[in-house]
Amino acid sequence: MSNWYIDDYITDASIITAHPTVSPRSYANDTCVCGYSSTCSSPAFIDGWLVPGFRVGCNPIQSLLQSTLECLYNVTCIDKIKPNDSTSHVIFRALDSTRSTSTILVQSLVDDLMVDRWETNVVYEYYYKACGPLYCIYSLDLRFDKVYVLTTIISLSGGLTVTLKLVLPLAVKIGRYIAMYRRRLLVRSTVTIIA
Repeated sequence: MSNWYIDDYITDASIITAHPTVSPRSYANDTCVCGYSSTCSSPAFIDGWLVPGFRVGCNPIQSLLQSTLECLYNVTCIDKIKPNDSTSHVIFRALDSTRSTSTILVQSLVDDLMVDRWETNVVYEYYYKACGPLYCIYSLDLRFDKVYVLTTIISLSGGLTVTLKLVLPLAVKIGRYIAMYRRRLLVRSTVTIIA
């Protein structure tokens, strides 16, 4: 089965393909065409019987992800879809309905990694009992390579340059102010007025 089919003329004698054309399959009453979307699908039928929850479509994986496992929860449904050859010794059993719902999409199951429920039980005491560590030591070896030392020196000198450019003008102004203040005090103390 393909997602494309060849249009031809059928006579009672043979198939005549004078000008064959290839057309994409369509699903959902011709509203979804495989040539435009790979997610087109419709309910699955086997020998005219609707398989509950199963879908067929353009892309088998997309169809499976859009399906539910509803049929696999019912023994009668499983009997209808399983192979009827007598050589098969495989026993098919219905899924347990207490584990998950039958109407959940396969896409949801895949999104949940096929896990119904995560249970995390972390007991550190058991770990320490099993391993029995007396103490824990780790060491971290750092080696200063040439590039690291060079970039550190450049960053320090750059930071020092910026700091000095900001601080030195202010320090010079404060120093001048203090020097001028002392000169004024010195001049005032040496000048005495005689009357």
